[in-house]
Amino acid sequence: MKKAFVGYSDEDKKELFSKFYITSFAPLSAEVMEALNKPLVWGSMLDIEHMTALESEGYMDVETGFCVDTDGSTMVAVKTPMPNISPKMWNWWFGWHGSQDSRYKLWHPAAHLSAKWEDGRSDNGYIGRNSIIKEYIGENLLNASIQFKSPLAFGFSNAALNQKEKVVYICAELGHPTLPVNYGYLIHQVRKTTNGAEMRSRFWVGGKYVSLRKEGKIAEAVTAFLKTIKSLPQNFGHDLLKHCSEEMSHLATFLPQLYKEFFDENQLIISGLTHSKDESDFEKIMFGLLYNKQHFGRVPDIIAEPKTVEDVIAIIRYANKVGKRVTVLSGGRSFSANAMRNDVIVISMQNFKHYTLNVEAMTATAEPGLGGADLMKVLYKNDLFFPTGHCEGVCIGGYLLQGGYGWNGRKLGIACKSVLGLDIVTASGELVHANATQNTDLYWAARGAGAGFFGVVVRFYLQLYTLPKYQAIIAHDFSIKYLEDVYYWAYEVGPSVPKTVEFQMMMNRNMMNLLGPGIEAFAPIFANTRDEFEEAKQFMENSPIKQKALIRTPAFNPGINVFYKATMEHYPANYNYGVDNMWTHASIDELLPYIKEIAETLPPAPSHFLWLNWYPDPLDTDMAYSKEDNIYMALYSCWKNQEDTPHYTNWASDMVRRMQHYSSGIQLADEGLHKRSDKFLSDDNFHKLQAIRADRDPQGLFMEWHSHRF
Repeated sequence: MKKAFVGYSDEDKKELFSKFYITSFAPLSAEVMEALNKPLVWGSMLDIEHMTALESEGYMDVETGFCVDTDGSTMVAVKTPMPNISPKMWNWWFGWHGSQDSRYKLWHPAAHLSAKWEDGRSDNGYIGRNSIIKEYIGENLLNASIQFKSPLAFGFSNAALNQKEKVVYICAELGHPTLPVNYGYLIHQVRKTTNGAEMRSRFWVGGKYVSLRKEGKIAEAVTAFLKTIKSLPQNFGHDLLKHCSEEMSHLATFLPQLYKEFFDENQLIISGLTHSKDESDFEKIMFGLLYNKQHFGRVPDIIAEPKTVEDVIAIIRYANKVGKRVTVLSGGRSFSANAMRNDVIVISMQNFKHYTLNVEAMTATAEPGLGGADLMKVLYKNDLFFPTGHCEGVCIGGYLLQGGYGWNGRKLGIACKSVLGLDIVTASGELVHANATQNTDLYWAARGAGAGFFGVVVRFYLQLYTLPKYQAIIAHDFSIKYLEDVYYWAYEVGPSVPKTVEFQMMMNRNMMNLLGPGIEAFAPIFANTRDEFEEAKQFMENSPIKQKALIRTPAFNPGINVFYKATMEHYPANYNYGVDNMWTHASIDELLPYIKEIAETLPPAPSHFLWLNWYPDPLDTDMAYSKEDNIYMALYSCWKNQEDTPHYTNWASDMVRRMQHYSSGIQLADEGLHKRSDKFLSDDNFHKLQAIRADRDPQGLFMEWHSHRF
């Protein structure tokens, strides 16, 4: 490894930007010189928790100066005028310079030694990434990890992301490059002025700002100890102020020309990964994001994996600029692979998995790439509950947008009813919050539009519930020879099944991979009281056909992990899937001939037919979601080998098409809109949704559903 040093090597001088190797510095301003000569009293500058005041018009009492507390805590402020500079130039610079020592030295050739990205990549995004740098601050060599964060993480408003033509905030935590120790923070605000821009830099380092990059009691104890022994050089605040003024003023003299020559306006610049269809491993990457391994023959141009909200905004603005349409993917569990279209940019939200809990308020925030099962398991530990999806791997993004049929859903209602708000990047590339009082059109549309939503949700705000005290499941397994008995019983008992039960039946050709063709009847129970629990069991315990069951279980609580594991037996990974569904209120006499035909034509297990007694209460929430009925019927063919695709891929859609005259619509989850159209919203809600789309996405940036019938 070559040794880092101050100045430019012969190799450095071969770089295309070597003409900007300027080693002379302009004199420091009178304001900076005055500040260097006289430290301020501690408390005369605003501390880190008040730094959102930078968003206010005007100036603070101290714009240039430094102060040091008795414990070594140090604050530094520097204001640097920058004629002919725009905020977006600095936003580009912080990504561009970090991959090469020679680029980093442009900034301060007398003090900067080296810079590299911790992830080893050399592309241009910076937020959400760590820059490992070496530089001199005065006479002291500093080795640091600059951990760039979103301004949102520092408490700044959405405007800090939306108005980058006017203002840019560069925010970071400062720490040791190898040890899990942080020792401060920095914020650079670059805001537009009448003749260019000005940079307002703030640093908080040492003393009370020292912490471990871990949480817990041990970390707290170690942090307290570190603060007692961690001290910066006595003149660090003075030297940092001088260094910052020098480097910012120096680079500002040639940044406009550097930006003009090296900024590529046709390049998508994000901190996350991007994949082009021209890459040799693109198909592997694409199918790595999809649960259904069936080859649909649709190939997007780009798959982008944003790491930050800023990345999402950049992708949307890039797509608008180059005239590309976009689709969004959270967990890849759309069986029709809705996000995979030709000539689009796919925004994969798989990196957005963070969540927060407010146990007392019974609320949570959750990002779209978070698995519902992962959220549920965390909630269980806190005696809380949310109607997450039944399958592991289903992420909440697509799940909540399409409605959300989940655990205890008959009692709590469709999951999107429990969405209190959303953070959304719109088709214009603006981050907004939507709830019952602001951006109400987006709030209405996001709860039910599914894959046809015209925005990228980056965070959900959820209403939580108390964990039901009584949880259990009862199962009765029947041979296929009792098909008529089972479905007549299910139909007749359906309206009276308590809301605490999500009664469903699975038909397949090999129950439990052992018992051959049959029907498994399940009654998951989530009850709050003993009386509710006892009532919930009655319809199974008093079933007139239970004696015909091959297997009968009592009510028992296997735990949420077993609930998920049992469900996943029917939806194995690395299979090809062909699916379709329908809502209906048809009579059992009307449906039974088709159910028999399903039994006769059902592909080999784990293919199956799901019957769900839903019997919903009237919808009391005004939202896009608006289509449900008494009975939900869903068909799933699944097969391992691609060569079997012609035999099984159309079975579900063809079968549902035969009984479509009994359909009252579909749910946007396990549908096959790429093969068969049906209604998924009421007529009025569909037309309202499309009117909002025309207003919010007039250029049609976001792809709609595969197809629809209205």
